[in-house]
Amino acid sequence: MDRLSLGMQVLMYSVQEAQNGRPHWVRTGTDICYYKNHFSRSSIAAGGQKGKSYYTMSFTVTFGHKDDVCYFAYHYPYTYSTLKMHLQKLESLRTPEIYCRQDVLCDTLGGNSCPVLTITAVPDPKHYENIFQFRNRPYIFLSARVHPGETNSSWVMKGTLEFLMSNNSVAQSLREAYIFKIVPMLNPDGVINGNHRCSLSGEDLNRQWQNPNPDLHPTIYHTKSLLQYLAAIRRTPLVFCDYHGHSRKKNVFMYGCSIKETVWQTNVNATSCDFQEDLGYRALPKILSQIAPAFCMSSCSFVVEKSKESTARVVVWREIGVQKSYTMESTLCGCDQGKYKVCINIDDMINDFFLIRVPRYVLIFVFLDLN
Repeated sequence: MDRLSLGMQVLMYSVQEAQNGRPHWVRTGTDICYYKNHFSRSSIAAGGQKGKSYYTMSFTVTFGHKDDVCYFAYHYPYTYSTLKMHLQKLESLRTPEIYCRQDVLCDTLGGNSCPVLTITAVPDPKHYENIFQFRNRPYIFLSARVHPGETNSSWVMKGTLEFLMSNNSVAQSLREAYIFKIVPMLNPDGVINGNHRCSLSGEDLNRQWQNPNPDLHPTIYHTKSLLQYLAAIRRTPLVFCDYHGHSRKKNVFMYGCSIKETVWQTNVNATSCDFQEDLGYRALPKILSQIAPAFCMSSCSFVVEKSKESTARVVVWREIGVQKSYTMESTLCGCDQGKYKVCINIDDMINDFFLIRVPRYVLIFVFLDLN
């Protein structure tokens, strides 16, 4: 069930309010209704199957100003320009002890640059041990915003970057222990053009990881190539995590990859002795469920469904060999557990959790568990 069917308000930005010193997106709307209408997609568009239904959303808004210009959004926007602005601000957080490099991974189909960041600690050149440790630091690979409409993934990524660049002692330890490769926005074209799920070529980029086209899917092609290069030089990342947002499920949770659980779900004749598998892939979500109030272990899944075989987490797991390969889903509609259970307004949870707590807890786990 989509969050709108539960009455979640849309966001509105008023130009007049902004001119009056209140440049904010605010929740608004009453009589909210979201329902299936009598229109359906053509069977051709649905690949020969019966077309899915379309939905109608309606709500009532009372405008507070005459001749105002107002904008509406499904969730708090995070634009490509915002990303570039935030990346510039990261430069001001850099100290002589922090190595932070911003490169252009590639240009998109629309001619926009796709940034990639490298964050770690600068080693002390006076000590050979530090240089040796620096050269052998494991990689952690993070990405976000492959689906343009999942703007909360960019807010979570913003919190991750700010934490990694902070003077927090845990962040410092993480930089000294790991090299972070981060692609903060995998689909700049979709974000710029206001798409909800697809790229400029009209495709879901998170279904192109098996055979990405360098011309049609350059960000996926080059991200996968970078991961393949790391694997080729025997620097396969310890963790891969792709940040997403979920419009129906509540809380924060992960999808991982397990051979055993996948076989158990698809083959009733399989027994526990048929496969030997390192259960380390469950450690990160398990720890998060214990320390992060919005994280829900029961919503996590480690089954590799056939429909997800061309997604980032599955391809990186199968082809690159990253055993701890995840999709992290952050809710768009609030929590039903813990301290946020009675939080009707998702804004409070975003401010208190998405921007600070999820990135911090994820990275604390990396530091504690993967040495």
